Amino acid sequence: MASKGAETVTDVAWSKVRLVVFDLDGTLYDQPPLRRAMALELVKHSLLRRSLRTVETLRAYRRVRELLGRVQGDDFTNEQFRLTARRCGCSEGEVRALVEEWIERRPLAHLPRYKARGIDSLFSALRATGRRIAVWSDYPVIDKLAALGLKADHVIWSGDQGVGRLKPDPTGLLALLEEAGITAEETLVIGDRMDRDAAGAAAIGVPALIRSAHGGGKAIFRRFDDPPFAPILAEAFHA
Repeated sequence: MASKGAETVTDVAWSKVRLVVFDLDGTLYDQPPLRRAMALELVKHSLLRRSLRTVETLRAYRRVRELLGRVQGDDFTNEQFRLTARRCGCSEGEVRALVEEWIERRPLAHLPRYKARGIDSLFSALRATGRRIAVWSDYPVIDKLAALGLKADHVIWSGDQGVGRLKPDPTGLLALLEEAGITAEETLVIGDRMDRDAAGAAAIGVPALIRSAHGGGKAIFRRFDDPPFAPILAEAFHA
């Protein structure tokens, strides 16, 4: 559900847009099939180890992250590991190692298979028409972006120095705008969650488009060749 006051759009005023800020997970690639692939790896891992410890720790970590997104603190980068370790009765170091392996490293091999359809063409169209591309994520960006074969002009994630806030807090988005020297009125956010991406954008007056397979909202699209992107694709390739 969209947060109250969220500024969503049906038709993008592309003539005003100079910076397009993409979320990464679930936006630049299809998240459900990736999660199924990783779940299969976790099942095999658990059978070999004869233990559900890894599964349970990662599940607790994701729940803690969702909680910290709603109740922002000053030290989420450490708090996420402290709270998970406390819930699971293990060390913070063990949680960090599991997150690095299963959330940051192992998925990289699967990402090219699940790249969002049409995203290469859209990135090319944005560049061809002089617009800049940014990525704003709650997770590290560089390795995933490289695995997808995509390049951005500006990248930031919630754990970067000077950010320290999870979405929907707009601190990361504000930092991107400052770095790019571009105003909120010249920016468009594209994500996959109304309660995180759209709400964070709305907090500083940036419109948003949300990618979803379910439809039903005026700011919802499924593919990057859907109608909201037709004008920019036409401008780039059919002028």
